[in-house]
Amino acid sequence: MTNFALLQTDIKFCDFEYNAAHVTDLINAAMEKTPRPDVIVLPEDWSSGFSDEMFHHMEDYIETMDGPAVTVLKECAKQHSVWIVAGSIGIQFDDGMRNTTFLINREGEIVGDYSKMHLYSDMDEDVPYLHGTKTEVYDTELGRVGFMICYDIRFCELSRTYALKGAEMVIVTSNFPNPRVSHWRTLLMARAIENQMFIVACNRVGESPMGSYCGHSIIIDPWGTVIAEGGDGEEIITGTVDLSAVKEIRDTIHMFRDRRPGSYGEILAGKE
Repeated sequence: MTNFALLQTDIKFCDFEYNAAHVTDLINAAMEKTPRPDVIVLPEDWSSGFSDEMFHHMEDYIETMDGPAVTVLKECAKQHSVWIVAGSIGIQFDDGMRNTTFLINREGEIVGDYSKMHLYSDMDEDVPYLHGTKTEVYDTELGRVGFMICYDIRFCELSRTYALKGAEMVIVTSNFPNPRVSHWRTLLMARAIENQMFIVACNRVGESPMGSYCGHSIIIDPWGTVIAEGGDGEEIITGTVDLSAVKEIRDTIHMFRDRRPGSYGEILAGKE
């Protein structure tokens, strides 16, 4: 059993000091929950928020892997002996900038990372950021875990790639907007059902220069059943995941045995 706490927080635009202090307070509050969480998940861009105008000056907001936002979360993870999925942070790598989440273990060490693969070009997210390419599944005490960030949930190819690599769970960090809460819930349920895996998704609330955000952070089991879900305000959502359900469901409905990848290749090539 793995206990999750999702920090469905508002984000104060371009105010790292406030956001860091607020998230630290929420982490402290989450650790008082019963059962005590094993994993804390933050939303996308938790340290500063974003806007389309900001994407044209991203060099003013970017940080490195040892920058302040990552450091705050590493210290919290070590202090509380809890895993933290670091929402996402604009990170400067050697070859350019990426929108990146980090998996931080109980000792405060980064043991995994994922950079957003599908960048929202309608909002110019692809102007400052490079597309992520990594689809690694991390084998941890939490199970076999992959990651997605916000817009990624619209692309079934990514979650299926994780499933074929043996993922039992995908953790999503997001700034998913109003009025598309029905898309958020439907897409996440589909990703869970079609891949017979758990989906754990943390979304923000509140407003930014881009509009408002729908919350409804959610934990979904491989049947598509909702284990826990937030509303549209700031709160900490908790829920427990039992990964034994993944094997049970995959042994009941043999989707992966019955796949026809050769035929899909012909369809994709226009030869159906």
